[in-house]
Amino acid sequence: MLVPDDYETVARIMSGHYSEAVTVQKMMEEDALIPAKGSLSRDENDRLTGHDRVRLIAENSEGQIVGYGHAWRAPWSPPGVLYEQIIVDAQQRGRGTGQEMFEALMAYTHEVRANRIFCEVRDDEPESVAFAAAREFKTERHLFESVIELAEPASAGIEQLSRPTNSRIRFAALTDLPGEEIERQLFELYRTTHPDIPGFEGEYMWYSEWRKRKVDRTDFDSSLVLLALDEERIVGAVELMVFEDSQSVYNDYTCVDAAYRGQGIALALKIRSIEEARRRGFRYIRTNNDSLNIPMLTINRKLGYKPVPGYYQMICSV
Repeated sequence: MLVPDDYETVARIMSGHYSEAVTVQKMMEEDALIPAKGSLSRDENDRLTGHDRVRLIAENSEGQIVGYGHAWRAPWSPPGVLYEQIIVDAQQRGRGTGQEMFEALMAYTHEVRANRIFCEVRDDEPESVAFAAAREFKTERHLFESVIELAEPASAGIEQLSRPTNSRIRFAALTDLPGEEIERQLFELYRTTHPDIPGFEGEYMWYSEWRKRKVDRTDFDSSLVLLALDEERIVGAVELMVFEDSQSVYNDYTCVDAAYRGQGIALALKIRSIEEARRRGFRYIRTNNDSLNIPMLTINRKLGYKPVPGYYQMICSV
């Protein structure tokens, strides 16, 4: 297990894997959301259920932390599944550290009798893809990362695209519509649209957990949750997360009620999110899309998002 003294070095190692820097504060806030003691169980088909997390650090002969790994599952994760990650400092690879961490995580995997492992590997690191493939992980899907630079002018004709075909639709920010009733509406929209994401498995988290991980976050900005409404009903949303260190935002989620799709609502929301981020002086917006999510990839390309290195989701049956 990690102790607070490890956070700074581990954050640096993790930052070498992800697109944005991982901060000590974010790691500590994430830890605060997770019960200190896991609770695993098995379902009627003898598949792993419940929640738990184990974390490992690897040290070199001088006692320096050179690697980080974890295995985890949430209560809403699909039965039988563990999510695992191994990250080794780029300067320390090729010395057996990854293999040792893999063996340690596999020992835990067998101990709890999981039958599937998911991991994400950067698509611009062929050696990491080869490492996973050599251990019987197979590529299941490709997660594209895209960026739009906000210093660049808006695409020509973008204003016309910002108006949905449904004239009843109006737009507002969550900060303009405070209260638990509207938050529960937003939660319900997230819950019902998540199964439409290619590759989504398991269940969606319940309301109290969603509030804890969304609305109650210290960095949550309700003015950056943009809503599409039909009268008082939320029918679409875009949520942006701020990364202060890079003066950027991340498009965390875009969704439209199934009954309102095909009316230009997602496109209009995305345009408004770009305009708002540009107005606030952010440098760029990042987002991720599954390679099978053709409608959203098409929207992003139309708006000027450009592909950058992303991730392969790889899976291993145990």
